[in-house]
Amino acid sequence: MSRFNVKCGVVGCGVIANDEYIPAIRRYGILKAVCDIREDRARRTARVWDVEEHYTSLSEMLERANLDSVFVLTGMGVHAKQVVEAARAGKHVLVQKPLATSMDGLREAVGAVRKAGVKVLVEPNVHMNPLYRRAGELLSKAGEPYWFRAGFGRSPPIWGRETFFTKGAGGPLFDLGVYEVSILTLLLGPVRRVAGMARISVPEVELIDEGYLTEHLREVKTRSIWSVIAEAPRVGRARVEAEDNVVALLEMRQGALGVLVSNYITPRQIRRPSRVEVYCSRGGLDVGGGSDYQDPVLTAVYLEDDEPKRVAVSGRELGLVEWDGRYSWNYYEASTRHFLECIAEDRDPIPGLDWGAHVSEVLIRALESARRGRALEVGSTFEPYARPGAY
Repeated sequence: MSRFNVKCGVVGCGVIANDEYIPAIRRYGILKAVCDIREDRARRTARVWDVEEHYTSLSEMLERANLDSVFVLTGMGVHAKQVVEAARAGKHVLVQKPLATSMDGLREAVGAVRKAGVKVLVEPNVHMNPLYRRAGELLSKAGEPYWFRAGFGRSPPIWGRETFFTKGAGGPLFDLGVYEVSILTLLLGPVRRVAGMARISVPEVELIDEGYLTEHLREVKTRSIWSVIAEAPRVGRARVEAEDNVVALLEMRQGALGVLVSNYITPRQIRRPSRVEVYCSRGGLDVGGGSDYQDPVLTAVYLEDDEPKRVAVSGRELGLVEWDGRYSWNYYEASTRHFLECIAEDRDPIPGLDWGAHVSEVLIRALESARRGRALEVGSTFEPYARPGAY
């Protein structure tokens, strides 16, 4: 196992930090400090993971801690601001999805990173996922992409009012739809135009007490935080400010048209459809498996010598891990290792700033379109990375 002499700080000591990134940082780098606006959570996280320093202010951590990089793992609505702050302090940044939830924030973050010349990895890292790399290989056999369907719904999170439900946070489009837009842009390239429709369908949600998570952080070394949260009593309600029911039409620059669905209103008992379907001139692709994400996780049909050929790829073949009845891949760990390796070897991480900014703009424009009632152009673009499967 490679370990890199890169000193890391974490801002945001919540679910993903404790369950995924902090264990990965400790495995591949050097965790020097943690930060959270809740002092009890920052202190408890430091104690659980044997971290030397904890802070309640990112500014203070950047000023006092000896860091090479910062992992921005906070609520979606403050990512851009914290990326700006870390970049201006000269720190390399890994930022959880999305990079930004507003155009002003996005422009400021991109400008700060470019001016500082720091390295940035923007999640989610679909580029390294063997499922989507294989999907790209099979899609190249299916001819010209014509249309697609992407997205899924789920019931709302039961924690994190500021993280998920405020206007600034952006709601399910930035929490869930970001994955589908990431996959689509990897497979099909940049988006040219979006037209959205959105509404708030469920105006209130039940939430757990935020203190419950903090009190149970000591258990993260022995079991998943997700099981801790599932056992927590619902003790409060929160008003939903961001649209929880979103549909968007996307026009890709290469010509394909499709629909994106993202919501917090689908009951847990309902089976989800495949995450992404793409239909082309000589075939098609179904990514994400059957109605319950069961094996196989990828199916393609394309013409070979004018005869249809069907390829079904299993999670086992791709090296995915069976988890909760489906096959999964831990991009958190892969991204952490890749990010730290790129810092140590002075290489640009994948995915980087231009791609992350484009994905964020697509999401921002989709909601803006829904609110304004007309289709909107997407001004940003990116140079496509090597063909999926070449990483």
